Amino acid sequence: MPFCPQCNTKYKEAISTCPECQVDLVPQAAQTEIPEYGDWYALESVPNELAGNILQSVLEDDGIPVYLRCHEVPNYGGVKGNASQSEWGDILVPVNLVPRARQCLKTYFDSLKEDASLL
Repeated sequence: MPFCPQCNTKYKEAISTCPECQVDLVPQAAQTEIPEYGDWYALESVPNELAGNILQSVLEDDGIPVYLRCHEVPNYGGVKGNASQSEWGDILVPVNLVPRARQCLKTYFDSLKEDASLL
C-alpha cells in the first residue's frame, strides 16, 4: 500500500498522489520509531543535522543500520531536551555492530585527511 511521505496516510494502490499534501506517494510509511535491532549505542555526537546525515549515509552504505537521534524537543523551536548538550544529536547503531561502525567511520575520516593533504 502506498503512503504519503508527509502525512503518512495509507492509500489504495490506484492512487499515486496524496490529495491533501499534493505529493507523490511512496511504497512504505516513513520510519517514525527506532527499528528493533536490540540495544542501540550512541556512536558519535553530531553538531548539526547535515553532519548527521553525512555520517548516516557513510554507515548505511556499509550496510550498518543507523538511527539519527535529535536532541531538540519536537514542536518547541530548537529547545534542547537536555540544556547542557551543545550537539544537535547522536548517531545510534546496534550494539553488536559498534566495532564495525567505528572502523567504517575511521576509514571515512582518514580518507578526508588524505584528500585534504592533496590540496
